[in-house]
Amino acid sequence: MLEWELFRAAVTKLKMRNDEEKTPIYKRPGSSSSQLDTTNKLGEDDDEATASWASMPKKWQLAIIVLSWFWENAAMGSRGTYILFQLRMFKLPDGSVPSAASLAFQVSLLSVAIAIPQLFLSPILGVLVDSPRVGRKKVLLMSLFTTGISWLGLAFCNSLLGVVACHLLIGLANNKIAVMRTIVRDISGEKFESRAILLMPTAFNLGSTVGPLLGGILSDPVRTYPNAFVPGSSLTWLLERWPYALPNMVNGIAMIICAILTAFQFEETHPGKGQRSLSVIPGWAKNLGRRLPWGGYEKLSTEEHERIEMAGLREDDSSKADLAKPVAVSIWTRRLIMTLFSNGLMIMHVGIFPALLAIFLSTPRYDPTEFSSAASTSPNATDEQSTAANGVLSVPLNYHPHAPFVFTGGLSFKPNNIAFALAIRGVIGLLLQLLFFPYLKRIFGLLRLYLYSLLVFPVTYFAIPYWATVPSATPPPLPASGALLWIFIAITLSLQTAARSFVTPASRMILNAASPDETSLGTVNGIAQSVAAAATIVGPLITGWTNGVGLRQGIVGVAWWTMSGFAILNAVAGAALMYESRRGEKRKPSIQGEP
Repeated sequence: MLEWELFRAAVTKLKMRNDEEKTPIYKRPGSSSSQLDTTNKLGEDDDEATASWASMPKKWQLAIIVLSWFWENAAMGSRGTYILFQLRMFKLPDGSVPSAASLAFQVSLLSVAIAIPQLFLSPILGVLVDSPRVGRKKVLLMSLFTTGISWLGLAFCNSLLGVVACHLLIGLANNKIAVMRTIVRDISGEKFESRAILLMPTAFNLGSTVGPLLGGILSDPVRTYPNAFVPGSSLTWLLERWPYALPNMVNGIAMIICAILTAFQFEETHPGKGQRSLSVIPGWAKNLGRRLPWGGYEKLSTEEHERIEMAGLREDDSSKADLAKPVAVSIWTRRLIMTLFSNGLMIMHVGIFPALLAIFLSTPRYDPTEFSSAASTSPNATDEQSTAANGVLSVPLNYHPHAPFVFTGGLSFKPNNIAFALAIRGVIGLLLQLLFFPYLKRIFGLLRLYLYSLLVFPVTYFAIPYWATVPSATPPPLPASGALLWIFIAITLSLQTAARSFVTPASRMILNAASPDETSLGTVNGIAQSVAAAATIVGPLITGWTNGVGLRQGIVGVAWWTMSGFAILNAVAGAALMYESRRGEKRKPSIQGEP
C-alpha cells in the first residue's frame, strides 16, 4: 500500500513538471501574469488589502531605480532654473545679448536636441531590453554612465554649439525611462502595480522639488555668496569663468554614482534570464551536436517518454511542438495605437511646460515708461519694432496693451525665484500622488481619472500668461512680487500639478494594459518612448516659434494658448480611448478599475 501511494505521488509530480514545461514562461506560477490571473480571481479589494508597501518584492532593486530616476529629474529641474542665464552668456555674432524671443528658440532647440536621439534609438533599445542576451541591466547601466558624462561636459561649455552637443548626448542616454518602467513592471507584477506605478512619478516629484532648489543655490555662487570665496583663488577663477558649472558637476557625479550602484548591486529582471546558461561553446555548435547520431545511452526526457507511449505518432509530435512554440501576436492593436496617440499629445504639452514656464518667469517685465522713452529718443525710427533699454524685450511701434489678450512681458524672476516656483510643483505633486492617487483610482476608475485630469490642463495653460497682469509690489524692471501674485501662482501650479500627478501614473498603467503580452513590455515601452520623443520634438518647436511671434507682436500668451489647444485635443483623444476601451475589447479588471 505504501509503495502504491509513493508511485501515485511520483506520477503526479512528474505530470505537474511536464505541464509546467509546456507552459510559457510568462504563464508559469510565480510570474507576473500568473499573479495577475490569481489576483483577478481574488478580486480588486483583496489586492488592495494584501499589496502593501511592506510586502513589495525586491525593494533594494526598486530603490536603485527610484534613486536613478530621482537624480535624472533633479538634474533636469536644476537645469531649468539657470539654463536661460547660461545661454545669455553666449553673445550673438554682433556682440549683443540674445533677446527673449531668441532665448525661447534656443531653449526649444535644446529640447529638440534631447528628443531626436530618442526618436530613432528607443525602438532599438526596446528590442534589446526584451532580448535575453542584453536585458534590462546592460541598457540601464550604459544610459546612466553616458548621462553622467554629459552633465560633466555641460558644466564647462563655452558656446551654444557645445551646449547642444551635450544635450544630444543626454538624449542619446535618455531612453533609460522605458527601461526603468519595464523593470518596475517586472518586479511588481499586476498585484503591486497600482502601488509600484507611483514610484517613478514620486521620484519625479522629489527630483522636481530638490532639483530647482539645488540649481538656485549652486548657480553663480561667486556672485550669490561673495564672502565665501577668496578673490584671486583658483576656485574663484573657475566658478567665475563657468558660473553654472557647480550644479552640472553635482548632477554628473550623482548619475555616475547611480551607474556604479547599478553595476554592482542590481540584478537582471528579464523574465528569460534563467533560460540561457553561460557557456564557451557557441549555440550553433550545440545545435550541430544535437543533430548528429551519437551512440550510447541517455536519459529520456519526459516529452520523449510520452512520445514512445503514444506509439510514435509523428503527426501528434509535430502538433505538440507547434503548440509549445510561443504564438506570434501583433502588438499593433487599436487600443495600443489610441493609447500611444493620447500619450503623445499629453507628453507634447506636459513635457514642454517646465521649459516654457521658466522662459515666461525669466522674461523681463513690460515697462510702459521704458518703451515711451525709447520711442521719444528715436522719433525717426523706421524699424518694425521698438526695443527696451535692456535690449531683451521688444514690442511693435505704437504698442498699447489692452484686455483681454494684448499684453506682454514676464515676471523678471531670477534663478532663486524660478527655483521656488518650480519647487512648488514638486511638493504639491508628491503629496497628491502618495495620498490621493490610489484613493481616487478606486473611486473613479483609472480611465475616468485619466480623462478628468486631462480636462484640467487647458484651463491652467490659458490662465498662466495672466500672471503678468497681476499687480506687483515692486516696479519694473525688478522681479514681480507680492502676496496676490504668489497666491495666483500657487493656485494655478497646484491645479496643473494635480492633473499631471494623476495623469502620469494612469497613462503608464494604461500603456502596460495595452501591451498584448508580458514579454513585449520592453518593446511597447520603447515604442512609447519614440512617440514621446517625437512629441518632445514637435512641442518645443511649436511653442518656441509661437512664443517668439507672440513676444514680437506684444502678446505674451500666444504660446500658452496654443498649448491649451493641444490640451483640448488631448482630452478629446482621452475620451475616445475611454470609449474604445468600453467597446467589447478585453480589458484587465484592475486596469479598468470599474465593477
